[in-house]
Amino acid sequence: MSDVRIATKVRSTFEVQATGWSRGLEVTADGEGIVSHAGLALLRGLTDKTGLTAGLSKALAGTRLLVHNRGRVVADVACAIADGARAISDFRVMGDQRELFGPVASVPTAWRTLEEIADGGTRTAKKITAAVNTARRYAWDQIVTRHGTLPGVRIADKTLEGVTCVRIDATVTDAHSDKEWAEANFKGFGHHPLQAYCDNTGGEPLAWMLRRGSAGSNTAEDHIAITDSAIAALPQQFRRRLMVTVDGAGASHELIAHLDKLASRRGYQLIYSVGWALTEREKTAIRLVPERAWVQAIGPRGQLRERRAEA
Repeated sequence: MSDVRIATKVRSTFEVQATGWSRGLEVTADGEGIVSHAGLALLRGLTDKTGLTAGLSKALAGTRLLVHNRGRVVADVACAIADGARAISDFRVMGDQRELFGPVASVPTAWRTLEEIADGGTRTAKKITAAVNTARRYAWDQIVTRHGTLPGVRIADKTLEGVTCVRIDATVTDAHSDKEWAEANFKGFGHHPLQAYCDNTGGEPLAWMLRRGSAGSNTAEDHIAITDSAIAALPQQFRRRLMVTVDGAGASHELIAHLDKLASRRGYQLIYSVGWALTEREKTAIRLVPERAWVQAIGPRGQLRERRAEA
């Protein structure tokens, strides 16, 4: 919109280590015309600034002399996904704008990089995870330096401060062909991945598990594993006071027992919420229960549970 002028300017200079194309980059909000995907340049610069690109490069370093640094390739693929890419072939959008992004690997190179990572197995996956976690520590340190702490967690009508919230959820993703591990499930055909993300930082991924389409919604072993991986992904100082949430579909006695065990550690605090949101549908159903059907709740040792104040 060329007729709209915004007086405030935002300037940002990146001290890029892996590439130098964005040094001295200036971002203004009063320009004219449109440059497609221009905002992606900032995200790409952020991967360098946080040390993610350099960390991935070290994790994926090999003995062969390569034209395109593998860390740069992986970081660029991640940026393309954030920009809306749905397939590896969409990666070419960045390569088509050399003036904005500088040298970008080709789609075949991106495929080769992903194949090399897959061939590396668990060892390579651990190196990549370590690189991502190191970049996260740096980024969160910057948040604390500027704001004093991470953002609080919104729970109902309250905001919990000083608590790191890990949310765990599974989702079914559709597959339109017979891809590896794609199977029939209760919603159709595809995969059933499990994810853990941090609520404080806007749903930042902490851990993930690609599962077969037929994987269970409340498989205790999977939920316990991803809980531990998510906590391990957090910077050390943010593991002391935790909140873990799982929806009703993911609940199991084994998971609750594991969370209780984590909560019992000396010097740590862990609260958890397992269930689902109490919407008007549930409230309406509760109101239909006759008054005579309600009885006093009994605790695990047979004692009457304290009655809460009327809502």
